[in-house]
Amino acid sequence: MHQTNLLDDHALMLKVRDGEIEKLNLLYKRYSRRFFGFFYGMTNDGATSEDLVQNVFMRILKYKHTYKDSGDFEIWAFQMARNVHHDHYRKNKRYAFKEDMNSYEEQLSDSQNREVEMERSDELMNLKKALEDLSQEKKELIELVRLQKVKYAKVAEMFGITESAVKVRVHRILKELRESYMRLDVR
Repeated sequence: MHQTNLLDDHALMLKVRDGEIEKLNLLYKRYSRRFFGFFYGMTNDGATSEDLVQNVFMRILKYKHTYKDSGDFEIWAFQMARNVHHDHYRKNKRYAFKEDMNSYEEQLSDSQNREVEMERSDELMNLKKALEDLSQEKKELIELVRLQKVKYAKVAEMFGITESAVKVRVHRILKELRESYMRLDVR
C-alpha cells in the first residue's frame, strides 16, 4: 500500500502508460498545484488556470502512449502544459489585465497604514504590468525557472536549447523586467 507513495514520477507515468490509469491520480496530486501556479502566472485568471490544469491531465491521458521508457515526467508534463497554454493563448489571442478592485479596497479600509498599503499595491501593479509586457516565451521562462523552480537543465530540454542559453535568457529577461519596472515606478 505504501509502495505506491514511494514510486517516482517516471515509474508512475510508466504504469499509467501501460494501463494503470488510476496512478494518474497520484501524479495529479503531485503536479496540479505546480501547473496551476504556472498557468496563473501566465494568465492572472484562477478559473482559466484550473481549466488549463484539467486540460493538461486530459492530454497526459490521451498521449500516454508517447511517454518513453527513458522519459523525464517533469519535462514531458511541463512541455504539455506549455502546449496547452499556447493553444489557449492562440484561441484567445490575448489576456486582459484583471484586477479585483473590491478586494483591493477592502485591504485598504482594513489597513491602519493606508500609505504603505497603497505603495505596496502600486509596486505590485507595476510588477504585474512589467510582466505583462514580456513576450509569452519570456513569461514562460520566468514562470518555469523562478516561480515553478524547474531546473535549468530541464527547461533547456523543453525549449530545445542549452542550459547556458537558458541561464543567459533568464538573466536578460530579469534585466528587461527590472528596467521595465523601473520605468513604470518613475511615472
